[in-house]
Amino acid sequence: MPELIPPTPSVHMPALSSRQIRLGLVNGGFTMAQVSAVIDAMPDGNEKETARIEWEYATTFNRTHPLIASVGAALGLTDDEIDAKWSAALTL
Repeated sequence: MPELIPPTPSVHMPALSSRQIRLGLVNGGFTMAQVSAVIDAMPDGNEKETARIEWEYATTFNRTHPLIASVGAALGLTDDEIDAKWSAALTL
């Protein structure tokens, strides 16, 4: 039986602006408090502080950034669901 290769997020998806990603999350039924809670739940240290800075101060977000995968997973989203929400947010 061939080994299954796990799906990877599309590297061809355009970046989202800070506004687009936030509106996309709200349109998808999520709150900014939920995203903050995911970051707050990370173990204290450099990774948590970096994630907080990225979320609060980034002006654009790339689909392949590790923060997108970790927050998406914590919100219960699959890669395909993240891709779909990302595509929808591109129109905002």
